[in-house]
Amino acid sequence: MKITFRQVDAFRAVVSTGTVTEAAVMLGVSQPAVSRLISDLESEVGFQLFQRAGRVLVPTEESRLLVGEVRQAISGMEHIKQAAVAIGRFGHARLTLVITPTFSTQLAPDLIGGFARARPETMVRMEIEANDDTVEWMVSQNYDFGITASEPVNPSFESLMIKNDDVYCVLPKHHRLARKSLIQAHDLTDENFISYMSTSRFRFEIDNFFDAKKIERRMLYETRTTDAICRLVARGLGVAVVGASKSYLSTMPDCIVLPFAAPLSFRAVLFWSKKRPLSTVADTFLKIAQETASAG
Repeated sequence: MKITFRQVDAFRAVVSTGTVTEAAVMLGVSQPAVSRLISDLESEVGFQLFQRAGRVLVPTEESRLLVGEVRQAISGMEHIKQAAVAIGRFGHARLTLVITPTFSTQLAPDLIGGFARARPETMVRMEIEANDDTVEWMVSQNYDFGITASEPVNPSFESLMIKNDDVYCVLPKHHRLARKSLIQAHDLTDENFISYMSTSRFRFEIDNFFDAKKIERRMLYETRTTDAICRLVARGLGVAVVGASKSYLSTMPDCIVLPFAAPLSFRAVLFWSKKRPLSTVADTFLKIAQETASAG
């Protein structure tokens, strides 16, 4: 079976428009060319792709099953074209960063903003991955930097502690504990609790702390970011223990933020592979991260 990209593109266009005429306009070719491409594709796959209903071509059931794969293939080709354009435009001036969701709302954008002022010609790609282990794997493969809430255990990484914040208890505005100055773990017994996702190592540390004290919580909600957690708290759905700066948490509406008595801290750790030399743009990003770490 020999299926060409032109055949697939013609198929996608006819599915999208419903007619050979409009598909030809979309592709910038003649109607006979589109018809021929569809006919050739039907010969290759061995089944009819369309049935005519008046002036409209209706995909057959077999064709509908094929559409998802075709769209995925087209999307892949578009990604390749975009990457080629980016390489042609920016050359090697590219920075790739992969982070866990918690850092997507403030820290990473702040770092990228500082980097953009220093290297405005550089293309930056920021990926968000929920699992700390996945972030480490991606950095070990080809990403310049990763940011997670824990230091990597793999000795092939270098790391920099950018932030080391206290943890706080976040309560709905009119919660029974809102008048306290410090929240103890036992204060949260049997409370509805809003957690980070189970793939977060910071979530693991919090759960271990409560388990060690044999304190039961009602684990009803979990989500990926501190921002999302606070918004659920603001709706009165429960309480949470989060890691972030006090200044950031103070911007959350309808929440009370109080110190939480626990030997826990919330870290932001930048890391990179020892096995690859840092590019010039990566070195610039590292210097900005070091300045951020020094500023506290």
